[in-house]
Amino acid sequence: MEARRSYERFEQEQQIAAGGQLPHHAQTAALTVAVIACLLAVATFLSNEAVKEVITGETHGATSSARLESNRVKIDIATGNASLLRVLGAAIPVRFGAAIKAREHERRVVDHLGPADAHLNEEIDAHGNEVDHANAQHLDFELAEVGFEVGIVLASISIIARRRWLLGAAGAAAMAGVALLAVGLLFA
Repeated sequence: MEARRSYERFEQEQQIAAGGQLPHHAQTAALTVAVIACLLAVATFLSNEAVKEVITGETHGATSSARLESNRVKIDIATGNASLLRVLGAAIPVRFGAAIKAREHERRVVDHLGPADAHLNEEIDAHGNEVDHANAQHLDFELAEVGFEVGIVLASISIIARRRWLLGAAGAAAMAGVALLAVGLLFA
């Protein structure tokens, strides 16, 4: 019972010495935790947005890939039809009509389906680049979250342990998180 009273007196003296408030170290650590928690919220939001961008990019890429395959089937059919008409045109008296139809199919491949094929390939590459960018951002934001979480834990422990070096380590972890957040926003 005497130990409890001694501890209570110690706490009262600490509060009186601090003007009825938390000691300066505890205030600094609490403010640090609050700031790092705000940064953690931003990093989490950005990380989630990057994941959405990855999913959307993959979906667009898959759609473009399906359209490319459909276009390639159209090219194969048109090329095959042109070949058949050319063969038929050589064997029958109405060969001029068949030859004209064959040229129409070949022109369709050259004028419409070929350029569409090239455009779809470019579209697929662009979506792939977007997905790679979003994946890199997501990783940077996830690592920033880790830095902020470690910073919060260290700052909280520094209040309990009353060790300033833990608060400094919390600041260092938070600064690493800020750096990763900046890399994700600016460079990824």
